[in-house]
Amino acid sequence: MLNELKNVLDKDFDYNNLVNSTLDIKKNSVLLINNDSETRLDELVLDAINKNVKNIITSKNCTLANSKIVKVENYEKTFNELLIKLCKNFDKKNYFGITGTNGKTTTGYYLNQLIKSKSIFIGTTEEDLFKNITNEEHLTTPKLFNILKLLSKEENKDINDVVIEVSSHALDQERLKGIYFKVSGFTNLSQDHFDYHKNIDNYFASKLKMFNEDSSEKFVYVDSEWGNKLKHESKLPSFSIGYKSNNNLYIEKINVDKESFDLEFYLDGKKYEISVPLSGPLAHMNYLLALSMAYFSEQYKLSELLEASADIKNPLGRYEIISIDTNDIIIDYAHTPESIKQSIAYVKGKYKNTTVIFGAGGNRDKDKRPLMGDAVNEADKIIITNDNPRDENEEDIAKDILEGVNLNKDVEVVLNRKEAIRKGIENLKNDSVLLILGKGHEKIQEFENNTIKFSDQQVVKEMIKEIQ
Repeated sequence: MLNELKNVLDKDFDYNNLVNSTLDIKKNSVLLINNDSETRLDELVLDAINKNVKNIITSKNCTLANSKIVKVENYEKTFNELLIKLCKNFDKKNYFGITGTNGKTTTGYYLNQLIKSKSIFIGTTEEDLFKNITNEEHLTTPKLFNILKLLSKEENKDINDVVIEVSSHALDQERLKGIYFKVSGFTNLSQDHFDYHKNIDNYFASKLKMFNEDSSEKFVYVDSEWGNKLKHESKLPSFSIGYKSNNNLYIEKINVDKESFDLEFYLDGKKYEISVPLSGPLAHMNYLLALSMAYFSEQYKLSELLEASADIKNPLGRYEIISIDTNDIIIDYAHTPESIKQSIAYVKGKYKNTTVIFGAGGNRDKDKRPLMGDAVNEADKIIITNDNPRDENEEDIAKDILEGVNLNKDVEVVLNRKEAIRKGIENLKNDSVLLILGKGHEKIQEFENNTIKFSDQQVVKEMIKEIQ
């Protein structure tokens, strides 16, 4: 197939000059691009020509004629062959994928720490691995092309294991087509992204695309309504974790304190006891999902995984605890009704008083906003603020949330997020907790006409300095 490209890809061709977006065109770039829409494909090709791209490799769908354009008969096959040239042995690595509504990032982060091999985690963390790879919009799950660009970098060439946080959008758009997961993991399913998927059935259907013979060898899931539906719908070998004796990993006992948990569980009929330095409403399930994915991959000894558990940490912005006197401030990425409810329920028995600060993103799933409001009703004090309002009116977003809030509670709307955090800290009493939800690790805040630097962690630290 590559013989068609002999005039473009000579023996000295640097495959790092391949790009997959017109945004990434530089000197000597060769653009590899296709689109289902002929009109859109022609627009992209014309844009590339205007940017003085060296060559364009595309499909017969392109209607334009230009000396720089090379149209191949079977674009998909050519694309895959070029990927192999870009990143040799990419199909020989161990890929692990985690999907679900909540817990994807945390589970992947745990797994990457547990395997302790030459591994990398690609997901929603503070570290932007792709800042020098592509100028495309940052995605939870990047395109396969960009992942392989990352893996082809000199410092990453020895990586054996790749852990990927897989979004429903990525699955629906087939962004990872070509990757075969050694083990896939499923956390849970609840309302999110209905602006895109429209309903829960479509949302689940997109997740299901990861659990077929073309995408995964086997999978591990948390025992739940949707986890069991996945087991029923998929034909792959599967393993469950939960509190039932017939689960492949059976939790017999758990004790949780503010910063760790103790577990007793059975795996393959043998009992294990372990103390893990993690906290958060689903930390133990995310940890066990990560542990099980590594174990059932048959690539790692359980003894080594348990040993690695002693040093495991949460990612930045995932149930991140900052203490002040006898109180705790917890920064967490929780931004769905279910995750917000779980966060509040988790802290309620551990502190005398709970204050929650949260908002909802603009231009996203409006229907979940009243549900988010309902989710915070168990808190003692509720402060509604801005998340990333984007193009929407800030007050309108707050009004949508308030539809679900019990107005007999102690409720306040403070749209300036910095001032909301200040009020929350000032409200802290002895042995109280302040939950700051929604943005987690993020370092910016998006408004209609501008984007500002904003970090919940930084603001909290500044406020504490002022107080002390």
